[in-house]
Amino acid sequence: PLEQGWQAEIEPTGEQPRLKLSRTLRGITETHYLDRKFINTAEARQLDAAAARLQQVFAKRPWFETPQGQTMIKGPSELAAQVTALGRKGAQIARYKGLGEMNPDQLWETTLDPDQRTFLQVRITEEEEANLAFSTLMGEAVEERRNFIQENALKVSNLDI
Repeated sequence: PLEQGWQAEIEPTGEQPRLKLSRTLRGITETHYLDRKFINTAEARQLDAAAARLQQVFAKRPWFETPQGQTMIKGPSELAAQVTALGRKGAQIARYKGLGEMNPDQLWETTLDPDQRTFLQVRITEEEEANLAFSTLMGEAVEERRNFIQENALKVSNLDI
């Protein structure tokens, strides 16, 4: 069973068929195509491994409970939207390119307060390995960086966004 009106079908396209997902909601049709390249990604394999369990959970129409009340969840994307909305309540998200863009009070709160800050000394013992990491992640070779990110994205456990 697909979430809230979604339909799926295999669409032949030359040698490589693709999966077509579509739904019409309030008169607007939304369509997405998943080709073999996407289906073979680590993310898709993880979703496939979790599919049976997700179907069991969402077939029972679970409730999302917060201090403000309960909301029935119709599928994984609605759960993600509810969690995201709850996480954003009362939070201010600000992005800075550098410390010079911050106001003095923000700079104190995030960086300068001696009771909150921690200084760590970084020592590079494997210079060749460090140079490879820097060139892979911040060098000029975009394709190499993209491949590295795609291969390792699901292994990350402490990414600070």
